[in-house]
Amino acid sequence: MAGTSRRKGPLAALRERLAPPRVSGMALLLAVCVGVVAFGLGLVAFDKLALPGNGARDDGRLYDYVYATGKSENVDFVTANMSADGYLCFGSSEWYISKGRVSMCPQSVFGESGAGVDMTYVGEGYDQSLWQAIAAGAYGSSGKVANKKVMIVVSPQWFFKGAGDESKFYTKFSYSLYRSFMQSDALSSDVKAYVRQRCEALGIGQDKLAAASHDTPLDAINDAAFAAADSWKLRGDLTNIEGLAPLKSDARRAAEASGTQGAPGTEPDWDALLAQAESEGEAACTNNDYGVYDEFWEKNHTFDPELFENFDNAEDEYEDLACFLEVCREVGFEPLVCILPVHGQWYDLSDVESGNRQEYYDRVRAICDKAGASYADFSGYEYEKYFLCDTVHPGWKGWVRIEHAFYDFVNERRGRDDCVTWGSDAE
Repeated sequence: MAGTSRRKGPLAALRERLAPPRVSGMALLLAVCVGVVAFGLGLVAFDKLALPGNGARDDGRLYDYVYATGKSENVDFVTANMSADGYLCFGSSEWYISKGRVSMCPQSVFGESGAGVDMTYVGEGYDQSLWQAIAAGAYGSSGKVANKKVMIVVSPQWFFKGAGDESKFYTKFSYSLYRSFMQSDALSSDVKAYVRQRCEALGIGQDKLAAASHDTPLDAINDAAFAAADSWKLRGDLTNIEGLAPLKSDARRAAEASGTQGAPGTEPDWDALLAQAESEGEAACTNNDYGVYDEFWEKNHTFDPELFENFDNAEDEYEDLACFLEVCREVGFEPLVCILPVHGQWYDLSDVESGNRQEYYDRVRAICDKAGASYADFSGYEYEKYFLCDTVHPGWKGWVRIEHAFYDFVNERRGRDDCVTWGSDAE
């Protein structure tokens, strides 16, 4: 009948009862905002309460000599906890050599004494010149490094065919260091362009490269997200790093308390250390004639990654080393380049020609000379037994000689160490 409303069927009525209530646009917007705020508050709570901060730690420990994942990439933590006598020392796997293996390592000779010099380790295994250049830029631009003399320990293996292990760079890349590098006001656009191009060539994604440089407004937002995630990851490593930091020795604490740290008469006795190195090296190397510690020889004497290597196919690495020195110049660091020797006997066995080795040393020296950088040249110690403790890393005599050169460099003892060639300001 006209004008009479139609009754709803039972199915229609049921659907109406079960349908979710209608939400207005304003209510939906309010719900989203509340969710975002809650998420943000959760992140803030996680940041402030769940993760340790990067500030100063227990003053009774030595953080300079810790070799651990996450330490070197955390500029804030390292600079907040490095010794007042600490000098940044860039390198790679040589930093893992502990006093349990070689008692003349830097932790023992410098860290546990009152000599007034500490070597603050920066770097891990497979970090090569490009990584070091980025790290030097990040640390130098932080405004938190008081002592401007630094050292880089250059490993011959970085300059093997194909620029050593540069293919592993993407696994070692640190967004935090790269971000600080690219956003530094101290570094030139040419240096930044070179480093970005090298990072791209070695497999770093465009999303991170663009974010660090704020290519677009969206990239700037991504930068904040990448930076927060990397910061949280690094802070998550701090508990382990703190646990690995050695306690200061009684001698170190006494020197600090009396104010005699670094005073005249506290210089290490280099001759006595060399004599001790000879004795300790001989005791540790009994099953071979190469001056390699016994356990390494037993495990690795049939493994020869140096076989038929050369130093002729590493142009990228040579250029990266030059970049490191340019970065040091721009941020105000004064570098000492430590030129490690190869293991002469082992490289002879591996058919790496002596002439080619000398060409490598000449190339590194020429890069230093062009940059006006000082260098400690240990190439003349290829055949010194116990300079290395294996076929790669500094050992008993090697550490003593490196420490002696670094001590003289820090203290401007020009002419005292024949291995040190002092640089001058480059044009």
